[in-house]
Amino acid sequence: MKQIQWFPGHMQKARRQIEEKLPVIDIVYEIRDARIPESSRNPLLMEIVKGKPILVILNKSDLADPMKTKEWIQKYEQSGMHCIELNSLTGNVFSQVNQKTQIILQGLKEKEEKKGMTARPFRAMVIGIPNVGKSQFINNMAGKNKVKTGNLPGVTKTQSFIKTKGDLLLLDNPGVLWPKFEDESIGFHLALLGSIKDDILPLDEVAIFGIRYLLNHYPNRLKERYGIDADIETPILEIFDQIGINRGCRLSGGDIDYDRVINLFLYDIRNSKLGRITIESIEDVSV
Repeated sequence: MKQIQWFPGHMQKARRQIEEKLPVIDIVYEIRDARIPESSRNPLLMEIVKGKPILVILNKSDLADPMKTKEWIQKYEQSGMHCIELNSLTGNVFSQVNQKTQIILQGLKEKEEKKGMTARPFRAMVIGIPNVGKSQFINNMAGKNKVKTGNLPGVTKTQSFIKTKGDLLLLDNPGVLWPKFEDESIGFHLALLGSIKDDILPLDEVAIFGIRYLLNHYPNRLKERYGIDADIETPILEIFDQIGINRGCRLSGGDIDYDRVINLFLYDIRNSKLGRITIESIEDVSV
């Protein structure tokens, strides 16, 4: 399988930043895209956070297939992971996150109480690759007044915690990226939803990947959106032509403007114009 270098590095710097912060962190919130739960995870995270409790948050759940999201959560919970789904753009997420956090950290709370320590807010580190909605999540958790706390013992002066609407403190973290992946399909998943730069993979190949996925898993969506009749046997060029004709994507001489067709399709799938879609199925991924 082809190895794709999709982000040019800085992994060591990001890793060092996380390791410097870990001593004062109680829990890690890993934000993933609910449409690609596995492709939007960092495969090095478990090694980096050194055994800290992790809450996997499937964000943008309003854009994902609700049945698929439930299946992913069930799968993760059965494997011993903590997982919830959220729409941090419009939903009120604090109560869900706080409730799950209190359950996960109940043992820590009891341990500190036995030692006679004063009750304190739990401290969480927020991690996520680009375009999974990490900033939206933090803004929703913090509310309108995003107040940063003073420096805490053991934390460098450049780090500050953000108060949430309740009794939690969040520490934002630069996007944690890995330099390459072995499975080419991960690259197409990320590119299809705009999680990596559009110049990493050829956009025509990304669009073809997306169309074929829809024809296999959501066969009616292309017809509903573009008014075309196609199935998995229909040549891709014919599908491009039908979309171009129906949407007026033509060059000055009347030929189909394939660049416009491709950009139109990618815009539509990234902005949920083709309905709620999950690009990864449990059957296709080893968890």
